[in-house]
Amino acid sequence: MQPDDFQLKPVDAHGKPLALNSYVTLLSVGSCARGLPTDDQDRLFSLVGERREIVEIDRFGFVWLSFSQSEMSADFCLLPTEVSID
Repeated sequence: MQPDDFQLKPVDAHGKPLALNSYVTLLSVGSCARGLPTDDQDRLFSLVGERREIVEIDRFGFVWLSFSQSEMSADFCLLPTEVSID
């Protein structure tokens, strides 16, 4: 768990504000993929360049997204700077 004062700014890679239900393009999944088994890393890296709807922005500022475009489940999280608002 991160310290209580750990708060990422809710802005994308270009400084544009992020909000729940905004659509973003995944620019990187590096923060999420690090340390995972190769198959899981491959699955995440295959999503780079895809559009997803923000499912949640947690209290630390991480952006939660779904593996599927049609589902609204919080499957993985990224740093706000790893996405670009559409």
